[in-house]
Amino acid sequence: MPRLTALLPLAMILALPGCKFVKTDELAARAEAAAKPAAGSDMAARWEGEIVPYLAGRAKPLPEIRAALAGGLDAAGKTYGCREVQEGAPWNFPVTVSGTIVAANTQSRAATADVDTDGDGRADATLQLGPVLKGTSIRDALPFLTFTSYANQIEFADVAKAINTQAYERVLKDLPRDKLVGAKVEATGVFTLRSAGDKVLVTPVALALEPGA
Repeated sequence: MPRLTALLPLAMILALPGCKFVKTDELAARAEAAAKPAAGSDMAARWEGEIVPYLAGRAKPLPEIRAALAGGLDAAGKTYGCREVQEGAPWNFPVTVSGTIVAANTQSRAATADVDTDGDGRADATLQLGPVLKGTSIRDALPFLTFTSYANQIEFADVAKAINTQAYERVLKDLPRDKLVGAKVEATGVFTLRSAGDKVLVTPVALALEPGA
């Protein structure tokens, strides 16, 4: 009888629901992952010192890029664009956009402003204003941020989100959204093309407004 009594606590422990024995190496991996900085957590520090200066140095006026696109997307991309994968991936173009805002959609969280760059009254490019910024154009125009530098696609996506957050918080958040139409705008940013005829949707990294008359 004493032997049976001694075994009862062990039997009760083994019968507890939800109990799981975790291997030491799995615990170590979890601890390492928890201690590792989140992907994209350094983008705030890199924004002014690395990201914006690089794109500003590479950006070309939209009319110049459009003229090059007449000779084919790949030819223009090799001169003005960037892409990590050499075949089949879209091209990302650092660009400067100068003109007049002719229309603005500020009711959506994915707000935009249409810019006429040649004075004909029609939009030649659309600026993303956020707070929702679509796509990964800024990240994909930076050759020093590559997929192979991160553990997986989720981390790489987090980097793009962190960069877009910086663009909104630093450049776009405080724009006078009720006074956009008619204003003169100077913007530096990035747009992505899968084909030469795609819409030019620019994610800005710098933007200046001059009120319209």
